Amino acid sequence: MKFRIRYTANSQQHREFKVDLAEIVTDLAGGSIDKTYNYGNEDLSIDISCAGERVSVMLGAKTPVTIEKSVFDHEYEYDETCRIFINGYQSWTETREYTTKEKVHNLNRLPRSLKEKYHFEAYGDPWFYRYQDDLWHGYTYTYVENDKKECDFIGSLNEENAFLIVNHEPWKKVIHLESDAAGKVVDDSFKLFDFVNYHGPVKDCLRKYFGNYGKCTAPKIKGYTSWYKDYQNINEAKMLDALEGIDKEHYDLFQIDDGYETFVGDWLDIDKTKFPNGLKGIVDKVHAKGLKAGIWLAPFVAETKSRLYREHPEWVLHRNGREVFAGSNWSGDVALDVRKREVQDYIRETLSFYAEQGFDFFKLDFLYAAAMCAGDTVDGENDGDGQFTRAEIMRLAMKGIRDILSDKLILGCGVPLSSAFNLVDYCRIGPDVSLKFDDAVYMRFMHRERVSTKTTIQNTIFRSGFDGTVFRCDPDVYLLRDNAISLNKKQREALIMINHLCGSVYMTSDNVKEYDDEKKALLAKAEKLIDAEIVSVSKKGRYVSIVYKLDGEEKELTYDTRKGVLING
Repeated sequence: MKFRIRYTANSQQHREFKVDLAEIVTDLAGGSIDKTYNYGNEDLSIDISCAGERVSVMLGAKTPVTIEKSVFDHEYEYDETCRIFINGYQSWTETREYTTKEKVHNLNRLPRSLKEKYHFEAYGDPWFYRYQDDLWHGYTYTYVENDKKECDFIGSLNEENAFLIVNHEPWKKVIHLESDAAGKVVDDSFKLFDFVNYHGPVKDCLRKYFGNYGKCTAPKIKGYTSWYKDYQNINEAKMLDALEGIDKEHYDLFQIDDGYETFVGDWLDIDKTKFPNGLKGIVDKVHAKGLKAGIWLAPFVAETKSRLYREHPEWVLHRNGREVFAGSNWSGDVALDVRKREVQDYIRETLSFYAEQGFDFFKLDFLYAAAMCAGDTVDGENDGDGQFTRAEIMRLAMKGIRDILSDKLILGCGVPLSSAFNLVDYCRIGPDVSLKFDDAVYMRFMHRERVSTKTTIQNTIFRSGFDGTVFRCDPDVYLLRDNAISLNKKQREALIMINHLCGSVYMTSDNVKEYDDEKKALLAKAEKLIDAEIVSVSKKGRYVSIVYKLDGEEKELTYDTRKGVLING
């Protein structure tokens, strides 16, 4: 093992401090240890604590230090049969097991002009992380599993301070653990790393890892969302028509998605053409049926056609004097500077307004925008980076939301998952479902957060370990309808079965009044899986096998990732 940190001190000269941790390796070889090792120079001290399976690295600054890069190298013997689990940066980012013959998709080959026009890099970590073709990189936790279904597992317990970036380099037989703390100014002390290293079956390691964070008590939930039926083209009549088919016997929730507001960002301006009576009347009708009322919002972004964008340009996050775009959705969406008190007040006013309207369930989207830049102060006036890490700002923003919506159910979406730990009740774990299995062909060359049923089903499977731990997993919708969709019948079956087996949020955008007996039977079959317990997940080639226990009996479901269909189960 080795540790290295690159930094600047008062001299403003770039410096590097390296430690060969041979002493620790020797002690570990002798068995479990509980000891702190001290290193340092004239600028800083490095205390590395080892306690059983847990390792932490504390930086002490003898003079103000600005971190540029800090890495903990972990030697590892990969082999040709191993599978490397890569957890993506945020909810929508592709997440699955890789072989050493595969590569993590990147945008390096796309023309810069195209990337800048559509802000593809803003959706994920290319905004701040430089992709390399010979590295497999992910966030928060990882494992390497062999054919004996044993794994070497590494998981971070430091996500409130700095995201853990895990870089696998099989050809050099090393895992580089990097602290996402670039730009952080330390004048006292700062925890760079705190991680556990477990060995054993993946399921056991996941259970042990998430056990460090506690357990989610939110109920599993079934419901309707307007998005995949009408997208932004919603109105009062459509909502009331959809509500007719949603009853308390089979559902818990009726959610109004995007399209009720005049423009994204103008959350207090409900479109009076679409909703002449506002939303309160619909909420009352939802409650009258014994259902929870849900609303969609994206509190940390605003589109460029919004009144907010015109009237409050100072609320927009800037980097090097330029507006920071969070993507190319709607008319183009910019990130709001959540460090500013005025922005925080507006978010509080917005969420409080919908809570007062009677909404019980808040789906909050595009949350990653809060962490587009590290910031100087939470209520800062300048746009320099430095005082707070991405993880610190993201966590503060999420805590602020939980404080406002203390007694409401929250579903986080488009969020770095660890920032949502124990702060949301439910969390999206994959990108949006596409009406065509892998969306349009040209989109397959775009960002790792793109709309794709193919990607989201794999995310649902490989992130199923989160479910019921730090939050309940939202795998996005199932769709059984025959019209206005290009997913074939077998793909729709796989989608609904895997969602119910691996998740806890069971939403649809179908007009359920139109379900025939065949569709009702398939839904009933899928709902039996709600009480199933996943025993193991394994991938071989294009096939993923999910072994689960139901009613005391072990069963297996095998999914073809290329065709998007089940071949058994």
